[in-house]
Amino acid sequence: MRRCCVQSGSDSFSLMGPDIRPDTIENGYFVFTIMPTLHCPYNCKHCYLSKEQRADKSVMSLDDLRVICRKIYDYFEEQQPDQKTIIAYNYGGEPTAAGPEYFEGYVQVMAEEFPAAEGYQVRHVMLTSMLGVDLDVWEPLWKKHCNGYVQTSYDGDMRSGNYVRKWELKVREAIRRGLNVGTISVVNSDLLDQGPRHTLDKLREMGIQESGWLPFMLNEQNDVPGKYDVLAPTMKGFNDFMIEMLDYWYELQERGVNAPAIGEAHFAVEKIKGNAMSNMAGQTLFLLPDGDMVLPNYRDGWKEYLHSFGNILEPGVTFRDILCSRERLLYLRRQMRRNNNPECASCEFRNACLLEFAKPNKPDDECFGAKRFVAHAINRNAMNPRLSGPVQLY
Repeated sequence: MRRCCVQSGSDSFSLMGPDIRPDTIENGYFVFTIMPTLHCPYNCKHCYLSKEQRADKSVMSLDDLRVICRKIYDYFEEQQPDQKTIIAYNYGGEPTAAGPEYFEGYVQVMAEEFPAAEGYQVRHVMLTSMLGVDLDVWEPLWKKHCNGYVQTSYDGDMRSGNYVRKWELKVREAIRRGLNVGTISVVNSDLLDQGPRHTLDKLREMGIQESGWLPFMLNEQNDVPGKYDVLAPTMKGFNDFMIEMLDYWYELQERGVNAPAIGEAHFAVEKIKGNAMSNMAGQTLFLLPDGDMVLPNYRDGWKEYLHSFGNILEPGVTFRDILCSRERLLYLRRQMRRNNNPECASCEFRNACLLEFAKPNKPDDECFGAKRFVAHAINRNAMNPRLSGPVQLY
């Protein structure tokens, strides 16, 4: 079995340790975040895509997708990991903009290129705005290919009250039709104003099954007056929001009231059992429509952008070339060393934090890893173990 290895003068690590099996692509666990189109009709204030990218209606061809899947298959057949699990996370842009025929086509391509008879396990998940989605078309597709589960974005009134009203009607209808719906939220000042208890009650009353909560990140699109500076809470505010929400979730559980799972709390409880390599983005790559394979990275401090590890559609480029590229190995070393942040290196929660992708912490704020919330979730679970069950959001 061939390995990718990072080495420098004082350290080295392999993504294929003999005794450690973190969830990495090299170990056969691949969260394949597919962005077949960047097109999206909406203008969300936290979006990392430019207006030009969101206006572009081009879609990766299924022939190109087949070429990419075949290169990934060749890698796994050469690698022969113990598992061959691919989570096909249909992302965007707005993935439904590619159309239902495209979705069915790409599911078929993956079924053909990653045959179940050869031990491949492929699971499809879609993240959609839900607005503009014809449920008569998409409900049966999500039930057929996604086990009846779909994710959607919820960011409170940041996207306008009219947007939220339309979204809520569509989500309620989806749940009425028997779909299981999870939400992903970028925590923003409007959600803080709404409050964590009211927010959880709203999602609970709608019938949401799971919820995920991300810090609001700075990027090229929102680095203008009136956006990031107004809409992004401090990490202190994020921690306060998440801790109060988790305490309320526990209160509801103890009263026998069902409430959406809080994905990040489950994540913290699960990852604290692991090691440095279990929380370093080694399982994920994003595929852009042009074949670039990327992940979020940071420059000028904590400004987010998409960092390319190479284009898998280029002739002669293999999936191993992408994984073992100098850019990716340096990226993973940065993740494993937590950006060389002294406060991260000595942190007891460094392997369970929500940092997601390594970056500098703000000097006048709490860390991007949400240490205070992570510690709170782990401690609450130790006293009352309700956070150990499986969720899909992380």
